[in-house]
Amino acid sequence: LPPPLPPTLPTNTKNKYAAVTPKQEPTRRGMPLPSVPARRGSDQAITARVPVPQVLTQTQAITLEENFEEDSIPTREQLLRAASYVVIAQNGIRVPFGDLIRERKTIVVFIRHFWCPLCQDYMYSISRTVNPDAMRRAGVGLVVIGNGSPAMIKSYRHIFRSPFELYTDPTHKVYNALGMNLRTTNPGPDAERGEYVRHGLLGGIAMVVRNALRVGMPVWEKGGDVAQLGGEFVLGPGFTCSYAHRMKNTRAHAPIAEVLAAAG
Repeated sequence: LPPPLPPTLPTNTKNKYAAVTPKQEPTRRGMPLPSVPARRGSDQAITARVPVPQVLTQTQAITLEENFEEDSIPTREQLLRAASYVVIAQNGIRVPFGDLIRERKTIVVFIRHFWCPLCQDYMYSISRTVNPDAMRRAGVGLVVIGNGSPAMIKSYRHIFRSPFELYTDPTHKVYNALGMNLRTTNPGPDAERGEYVRHGLLGGIAMVVRNALRVGMPVWEKGGDVAQLGGEFVLGPGFTCSYAHRMKNTRAHAPIAEVLAAAG
């Protein structure tokens, strides 16, 4: 049986997009996923691909561009530049980023890389918190963007049974255009870590390995840039932005309940 999802986090923030817990489908937690034949040494191969977070000196860990601002709203020029770049879908189709936000308000979540245990914790928090039906009724979209190989997308979505669109930006052009130019592997102080983080170092690596074996992650593919940080934005319709947050360390995603509230 697959490992159970981490327990629901308590929150005082209510929003109309919150997941409805009474009507959980039995396949959500209780039904087994298709088994993946384990090859000799496959778990060691996966473990080798999971980057180990390091607490480095400030000079070693952080490259801080002068124009980095954690919560500043992107300018129209930044939005237009980001819109002109392409992201890649699961099927390899290249899609202009602007097409994702042109017609409706959209929450865009940028994760770090596909092997990141911290971002997998964040994706679990999205699965627990966000009600896709309520989002559709409200006309609000949610898109997740990574920066690894497009070949990772299908199995990554399967980990969380995510109904939301997932793309990748291997060139980091969209990341950089929207101001996510702070690069670090520093997890930051424990007192400031996001509440979504449910695993420590060893537990996080073990979770990633279990998930990878369960869904058949292609371990030979690139998961992404380990130093690239992500963020959360509420964009559209059109080239507008009503909420922006950029990570300043590897455990600094904004609470998804806060992002949902900003989406209205």
